[in-house]
Amino acid sequence: MERKILALLALIATSFTFAQFPHTRVYSTFDNLPLTQSDTFNNGADRSSGFTHYGRFFNNEYDTTWASWSGWALSNRTDATTAGYENQFSAIPGHGVSYTSNYMISTGNGAYIKLDSAGEISGAYFTNTTYAYYDMKNGSGFSKQFGGVSGNDADYFKLIIKGFLSGSEVSSVDFYLADFRNADNSKDYIIDDWTYVDFNNDGLNDVLVDSISFSYESSDVGQFGMNTPAYFGMDDFNSISDFYADGIDFPTLPEDTYDNGADGAGGFKVSHLFYPNTYNADWQSWEGWSISTQYDDTTVGYENQYSSVTPIMYSTGNWINHNFHFVNSGITNEIRTPYKLNGFEENIYGLTRIPTAVQFGITNATYAYLDMLNGSSFSKKFGGLDGNDPDYFRLLINSVNNKNEVVFQDTVYLADFRFLDNTKDFILKEWEYAEIRPCDKITFELQSSDVGFFGMNTPAYFCMQLWQHIVGIENREEKANVQLYPNPVLSDMSIMADDRIETVAVFSLDGKQLDLASSQISTKRVDINTQNLVPGIYVVRVQTEKGITTKKFIKQ
Repeated sequence: MERKILALLALIATSFTFAQFPHTRVYSTFDNLPLTQSDTFNNGADRSSGFTHYGRFFNNEYDTTWASWSGWALSNRTDATTAGYENQFSAIPGHGVSYTSNYMISTGNGAYIKLDSAGEISGAYFTNTTYAYYDMKNGSGFSKQFGGVSGNDADYFKLIIKGFLSGSEVSSVDFYLADFRNADNSKDYIIDDWTYVDFNNDGLNDVLVDSISFSYESSDVGQFGMNTPAYFGMDDFNSISDFYADGIDFPTLPEDTYDNGADGAGGFKVSHLFYPNTYNADWQSWEGWSISTQYDDTTVGYENQYSSVTPIMYSTGNWINHNFHFVNSGITNEIRTPYKLNGFEENIYGLTRIPTAVQFGITNATYAYLDMLNGSSFSKKFGGLDGNDPDYFRLLINSVNNKNEVVFQDTVYLADFRFLDNTKDFILKEWEYAEIRPCDKITFELQSSDVGFFGMNTPAYFCMQLWQHIVGIENREEKANVQLYPNPVLSDMSIMADDRIETVAVFSLDGKQLDLASSQISTKRVDINTQNLVPGIYVVRVQTEKGITTKKFIKQ
């Protein structure tokens, strides 16, 4: 593949200070909360009484007499097949959102989230536990098979999510973990994947709360109350649904500083992308991503781990860049934006509301660069003493879809000494484009020829720069003038625009696309029939010649 090598610009800076990155939104992905091993859980047996992440407390109560618990448990279990109570800590997808490891499991009507101070919260992703899923699907000795033998029983299992501010209820939303009430049995379902839920049924605006409560309701009730196992899974708390991800976001970082995640946020949201980070306060160490504006290409060693070997490349034209670079620490890493709807594969990362497109530039961190150039007490000088050792240090960049499949792989050589002609050997000291494809996340893997008893000796660092494309920003929603009539609507609704309408799609607030979409319309008015929709709030996405508009409407 032919590459474009970017020229070095700007000056070298030498100061080493810390600054906190201005977080526009903090997702609780739970991946930076510790678990002792893979395929395990923490149900509060340590008597910690709960979990805290970035000023958010997830309560837990553990009964030592009965070895039972309620509230929240942290899990990375992967068993999506074993039925019964013994598998109570597994989510039915078998992983977290976007194939991350950690997620939360909740049980009991007393589960809540308490914020240190009132804040604007959007929503989270929810799913069934394996235990509850199979009890509803097949029945058990305690609970019934949903739908009954005939499939016609109007069963349901719903989660009730309420937001509070200073003791007063300010929001309430019902999420059906299973729903068999439809007259058409083909539309009955039991949730088996992560599904976005907005906490106030308004995806365009957050809700100001200081606490959130969770409770259950089921059609399967016996003498002692609800028979359906009172469990659910949650991940990516305070994330934004894919439908509402915008992408116009250009935070800055002061010069000659870095942020290594010491504030415990668990990562950095930049534009529509999330860069995970794990910080260990005991060791003051980190892995994943940090953000930096340090450029020092002369100081060797770990103490200079935040410097890029070359300053950022300030692009021109329709591409603009941030004033910082990202620093990777670790053999593997990822960038993700897990919020995806089917049917929009043409957009970068599959986001529904088209964000600014992105490009990535890759180069060495000074720490790794100088270790390869000169060698150190731990890693070798690339090429060896005579320069003939066929050493390499490369980065594999994988575009991954929502089935966790690699749809495209690019390779950037951070160093390559495999040439027979040693004059062609190099250690990268310029920005090099990384090619990506539409996907749900991007994974990174470092590989080196310098391997020892404990693995790779070359410092597992590289630097990355983000560019965003600004063509068409001025043609976004504000210039795609669309009207809905009537709204609220009982049956037929007209969608009218100043310009020709190209596509129309309708979504429920949990992100599911409904069977009302149209394409290749080329008229300024489209009529849709909403008669079969259940009453509630929906979103219509209209693409015209001038851009894309999202509008809410109410079905009465």
